[in-house]
Amino acid sequence: MTSRVLTCLLLSALAALPAWGARPVPAPAAEGMAMLQRMDTARVQGSPSTLRTELDAQEAKTPRDPMPRVYRAFLALPSEESFSEFKALAVMYPENPWPHVGMGLVYVRWKMLKDAAAPLEAARKAVPGFAPALWADGLRLQAEGKPAEAEGRLREALAKLDIPRFRTDLALLLAGRPGGAAESRALLVRSVKDWPEQPEALQVLSRLAREAGDARAGAEAGALLVALQPHDREAHRRQAEAWLAAGDKAQAVKMLERYATLGGADPAVLASWVKLNVELDRPEDEAKALVRLAAATPRDPEPLLRLATLAEAKPDLAGMEARLEQAAALAPERADIQVRRARMLLKQERYFEAVAAYRAALAAPEHPVPEAAEEAAQLNKKLRLPATPAKGTVEQIYDRVSLALVALYLEHLMEKPDLKGNLKVRVDLDPATGKATNVVVLYDSLQDVLITHHARIAFMDAEYPPGSESPVYQYVFRPPR
Repeated sequence: MTSRVLTCLLLSALAALPAWGARPVPAPAAEGMAMLQRMDTARVQGSPSTLRTELDAQEAKTPRDPMPRVYRAFLALPSEESFSEFKALAVMYPENPWPHVGMGLVYVRWKMLKDAAAPLEAARKAVPGFAPALWADGLRLQAEGKPAEAEGRLREALAKLDIPRFRTDLALLLAGRPGGAAESRALLVRSVKDWPEQPEALQVLSRLAREAGDARAGAEAGALLVALQPHDREAHRRQAEAWLAAGDKAQAVKMLERYATLGGADPAVLASWVKLNVELDRPEDEAKALVRLAAATPRDPEPLLRLATLAEAKPDLAGMEARLEQAAALAPERADIQVRRARMLLKQERYFEAVAAYRAALAAPEHPVPEAAEEAAQLNKKLRLPATPAKGTVEQIYDRVSLALVALYLEHLMEKPDLKGNLKVRVDLDPATGKATNVVVLYDSLQDVLITHHARIAFMDAEYPPGSESPVYQYVFRPPR
């Protein structure tokens, strides 16, 4: 009696224990494909190492479950390491279809298509109608150049399991077949809605939409693609073209600005960026684009001239002057640039520099400005400049210029009877040639712009004897008693 009781108790205890010898259950098709989708997403986002760490932790937690090892092999696919792992797992767990599917996909990626058939057949035998095995076999048939058979297999997989991956691969196959564009586009729309991290799917969807005359849809698909490639400047350039085709200039401008920020320097693309900002009436953004274009076309003064115009409109006279000087340095033979400089200087009553700019314009052979000669003559008349420069000794030059200055001063006294003050200048000379290189105002209490600039120009034009020391000339202007 006692032995029977003990036996019953032992059997009851054993029945209550977990079945340590039971074979682990393979992951269902939907669950496994969801993990493969996570892997593809991680690759696109550049974070597969994070997923690998997660799988390592799962394996440590459930060492008897082969699925973390299977998934890690899929993450390394297609490599020798992944193939070896799939093969070992297929031997250990022949009833698990996933290692067989993995081996088949490795063979497909390696273009060893004849070898891929056997493991995929083994997967379908292990779990009849296993959708991932049907899908992988469809990829094999497609690689073998059998599109009709591949389509049938992919449709079979999709009928059993409606997931984005299967929709995408069927759509990509249909996209290359006559008459398949419409269904391909419909499948891709559904697929990327559920799983947007698919660069190839988005690229094909964008193309199909454009080919169907739906530029807006094409651009929207392209926008999702660019979001996956934030550092690809060519992707931004292409997307700018897509937005332009859709009539959205504002979005196109954003793409072109990002293109330039990423280092894009194609002059034609940058010129398009400038043009769009003009059309959208965005002068600040236009200026940014022009700076980029000027850097990309260092021999072209046009971006600098436009920057000068924008600076003038602000008004930013210092910025305008800087741009015009840069443009003049790039194109010294262009008269129109010098005339713009001269007119700007004239407005600021910087007559000494304005005269030099007009002279440079009249001597430049390209882009002549017909009005420049008359404008220069009027300025000479206003300043009472002599027809011929003073020349002779330092003293003789002083006397010659003095006559003109006194005459000008007496003329100004008629309007300003109390006009008086001192003017002191230094003429910097080249010792070898005696040519003046600059005239510096050392002191000016007279504050008569025309007299001061007449003196500077007259002494600058004068012809000094070679070897002369730089003279200092001083004038005391007082009304006659």
